[in-house]
Amino acid sequence: MKRVLTLFLALALSLAICLSFAGCAKPESTVSGQAHQSQAEIDEGYYYYESILLDKADVVKAFKKANKDFPKYRVSPPEFHVTTEFMPAEHHDALYGTKVTVHIIGYTYGTVHDDEEDLDSQNEGFIVELSTDNEDMQALLDSYEKTWHVTGSYTEGGKYTEFLDWDDAKPMDITLTGTFGGADSNEVFYTEPEA
Repeated sequence: MKRVLTLFLALALSLAICLSFAGCAKPESTVSGQAHQSQAEIDEGYYYYESILLDKADVVKAFKKANKDFPKYRVSPPEFHVTTEFMPAEHHDALYGTKVTVHIIGYTYGTVHDDEEDLDSQNEGFIVELSTDNEDMQALLDSYEKTWHVTGSYTEGGKYTEFLDWDDAKPMDITLTGTFGGADSNEVFYTEPEA
């Protein structure tokens, strides 16, 4: 009986130690379903955006080249993209499916403060250059005034990655090909022009 009690106490102690270490572990990023969203994104509600959609395996490989501990922060998007416009007034469906060259030129991470929402978000991402042989697509890209980027991971919102301090970004030279399309908060992706 004494031996059984000792074994029981040893198992209970082992379980308690395992549980305490589990609470200290770096949370894994979720890559499917709505669980990847931070509270800030959940509060945003339904949304639609247009972007250059990228191959996930290629982007993960590039992030691991930049930071072997990728993802640096707890939330990582289920798919990687370069947002051209968030909640656009006009959808550019006729251009969906157009191939776009995405040249990764730098990597950085850090804290971004949003004065309007008075919150800090830690973000990790690439700064990129975009180009395409399609004249209409290039004209659309040229019409935007923004810092082209790919969000890798974050704490509050992927939308803050654009405002990272890119001056000291780690130089990168990786070229990927993406596809222009649309996506929504339900993770439905559209890459075919409407008939």
